[in-house]
Amino acid sequence: MQRRVKTRHLEAVIALAEELHYGRAAERVGLTQSGLSRCIQSAEREANAKLFIRDRRTVEITDAGRSYVEHARISLAHGERAMRSAKETKDSAGHLLEVGKSPDVDPVLVDILYSIRLNLYPGLEISVHSEPSSDLAHRLMSADLDIALITQPERNATLTMTKLAETPTHVVLPREHPLADKDGIKLTDLRDERWIIYQKRSHPLLYERIMRRMHEENIHPKRIDRILYSDEAEHLLLANHGVALLTKAHALKLSSDRLVAKPLEEPALCVDEWIAARGDDKSRLVSEFVRAYVARSTLVLQPSQMVLPMGRDGSPSAQCSPS
Repeated sequence: MQRRVKTRHLEAVIALAEELHYGRAAERVGLTQSGLSRCIQSAEREANAKLFIRDRRTVEITDAGRSYVEHARISLAHGERAMRSAKETKDSAGHLLEVGKSPDVDPVLVDILYSIRLNLYPGLEISVHSEPSSDLAHRLMSADLDIALITQPERNATLTMTKLAETPTHVVLPREHPLADKDGIKLTDLRDERWIIYQKRSHPLLYERIMRRMHEENIHPKRIDRILYSDEAEHLLLANHGVALLTKAHALKLSSDRLVAKPLEEPALCVDEWIAARGDDKSRLVSEFVRAYVARSTLVLQPSQMVLPMGRDGSPSAQCSPS
């Protein structure tokens, strides 16, 4: 019973924080206003902190209240997922993993997701969600996702992350371009070209790295076009004969009979790719899947990292810095 009361307290605090109105919040959680007030008071006693400030006209949430709500949402999400997992097991409905991925993840890493087979979970199904890496980290912490393939993640003490690969940025150019037949392309080869790159708000880290390398090498492109989505580059490339600097996943999508994608020999522009899960997730399924995925990805990716393609001058092509 005590556990049920505490869950009701979490629901009450979240409702009031979102509505900032006792009447609406009470209706939302199925309580009277006096019942909602008692829940809020109990929650404040348990937290030993004032969560809301109320006068005759307004309700305001305190900093302590905001912190409480953030953790309350995560606690409720964990509870809901636990109940769904138990129901799936009881109903013999198989097991479902909610997996997130960044749109910039190497397609090879996405293919590996669907190749994993676990003897303990023969009916395993995977639901994949594509979202920006920053959103994936948040959805992992709120228990909406079990696992995520993330590019360039920020440090996060609540997540367990394993680095999978460093993938070179690619340059996309028309097949008739003089550089199209070149074994390896460096940023300095593009100094007289018109560049197409991502907007800073679309890929902030890659944008800043490109700008830094451009200044370090004293490169002054003819013009820089900034795009929000990679498919915008195709029209610009075909119309203006420029070059596009894109992540591997996006570059390969544009590769066609008229356009070619080549890895850029710039270690500083490589994209880090990781697999992440919640550090406090005790699920055996998640643990087994991550372990199997890391082992499989190591087997798949190692050959190309150990035996690098050689340029005409005998030097390795498109090498990222060592992990």
